[in-house]
Amino acid sequence: MKMKQNYKATTLLAWVLLCPLGHAANADNLLTNISLLLSANNHPYFFKPYTEQEQLTLRELYQLNQNQLLWFNNTHSEHAIKQLLELFSNASTQGLNSTDYASNYLKIQWQKQQSNPDPHQLVTLDTALSLTFLRYLYDLHYGRVLPSQLNFKLPEKNIIKLTSHLYDAIQTGNINPLAKFMEPKLTPYQQLKKTLAKYRRLNQHFSQALHFDFEQSLHPGDSSAQVGELEYYLDALNTPENQAIAAKTENQNSLYSSDIADTVRLLQTNHNLLADGIIGKKTQQVLNTPLSKRIKQIELAMERLRWLPEQQGAFILVNIPAFQLWAFNGEQKYDQALNMKVVVGKAKHKNKKREKSLQTPVFSANLSYLVFNPYWNIPQSILHKEILPLVKHEPDYLQQHNMEIVTEFSHHTTALPINEENISGLYSGQLRLRQRPGSGNALGHIKFIFPNEHRVYLHDTSARALFNRNQRDFSHGCIRVENPHKLAQFVLQEQPRWTATKIHRAMSANTPSIVGIKQTIPVLIFYTTAFVTKTGNSFYPDIYDHDSTLQSALAKRSQLLAITTLATRL
Repeated sequence: MKMKQNYKATTLLAWVLLCPLGHAANADNLLTNISLLLSANNHPYFFKPYTEQEQLTLRELYQLNQNQLLWFNNTHSEHAIKQLLELFSNASTQGLNSTDYASNYLKIQWQKQQSNPDPHQLVTLDTALSLTFLRYLYDLHYGRVLPSQLNFKLPEKNIIKLTSHLYDAIQTGNINPLAKFMEPKLTPYQQLKKTLAKYRRLNQHFSQALHFDFEQSLHPGDSSAQVGELEYYLDALNTPENQAIAAKTENQNSLYSSDIADTVRLLQTNHNLLADGIIGKKTQQVLNTPLSKRIKQIELAMERLRWLPEQQGAFILVNIPAFQLWAFNGEQKYDQALNMKVVVGKAKHKNKKREKSLQTPVFSANLSYLVFNPYWNIPQSILHKEILPLVKHEPDYLQQHNMEIVTEFSHHTTALPINEENISGLYSGQLRLRQRPGSGNALGHIKFIFPNEHRVYLHDTSARALFNRNQRDFSHGCIRVENPHKLAQFVLQEQPRWTATKIHRAMSANTPSIVGIKQTIPVLIFYTTAFVTKTGNSFYPDIYDHDSTLQSALAKRSQLLAITTLATRL
């Protein structure tokens, strides 16, 4: 069989090299056909138009080869095409969709050309292989959907000039090394890639969906007929990535023991639930969530991580649906980073028009300074929608909450008397309202500033009890941090005079002070409902519906990438 395949490949190569296409007139026709294909709006196989970058790269690629066939003109052709089609078939290992690259259709066309070569179809197939390879590499490295399409403002990756890389890979038959080169190296991406493989195995293993139905909350020491099944499922979930899932054995155990409860506590921790070991309604919902949904969450998380450039040095990451912050220095492993709870913008609001305005945006900026004992400069939206209505019913509200009226937000501005005239100035927008520093200040004793158009920043808070909640979406968009003192130590670690003691004193002072940072620190306000933390594979609710939005955008793109009606007739 192998000899027959090699014979076909050799025959096809000989046909390409020796057929009339090699004559001058027909060589010109070949050049013309390739030029026409790459000058059209889209390739004949696909609905999706060429992007400007795709068209430019493909033209440069074929010009390197004197506008001759790339995939069918050397001894590495068969090996290169096999690698490419296998790469497309295994696209799911990277959280990609193999149908986006027409893997089955290209395989059929290749088989047709091996048995019955046709000059025109060969040119069309050759350019299709180049185009799909290019699209795969772009998708793998940059992602399939631009974050800007979803109103996310993230740092752009450096553009990699692919022309010479593509040419060398095709000529030498080394397709896989180029794909490996383009794959994201970020630690979370590589961790999720392993997690994806594991959850695919789990999904196959539990081909019949499990359903737990505990009539009432299950406490340690209780009994249930489903405990044996629960124990097996939890063991399977905790099987290491490199180990096979153990076969199921008869387990008549009905006692919900403390050991099983400990495993449930880990599950609860990884799903942002109260880790009490009690299987109530929310824990039961987690247990009954289809593994196919977890796979989709992982795929969406990998897509988002493809958007991000490699981080060098210190940086801060906030994952909105996890209600968590991680602060990394350049040498730390991800499980060694400073980690703390955060409070983020409200997910829901009774006024639907206002709902999105309260959500914490997804963006990146550089932390450049911090303010100890800050004033809270109250935004106009909060002033008019929340505070002034309270002032109307409680005349002493401003005095009771340590607020003052000023002409502008500045540390050198003198406060104005709180009287009817100046309150009218608040209504008209001529005057501003702020809260003085102190223990009751909404920003607490410190705020961390990374200038951005959203006016979002990290800050301390006087409402400490909210950190005891599992779902912490209570702010107006800014991010409240659980341990501001430790975060300040992290931010000022390159400035030795700012010791823990000095930071504590600065936070305890009565007046504001601004401290610049020696080296700005990137802050990434991110959104992913699947992540790998030091406790394991973690999944979070899609509180802002960003998962469903991204999923819809990817589905629309896949529709565009479907093969054309014309292609099915070729």
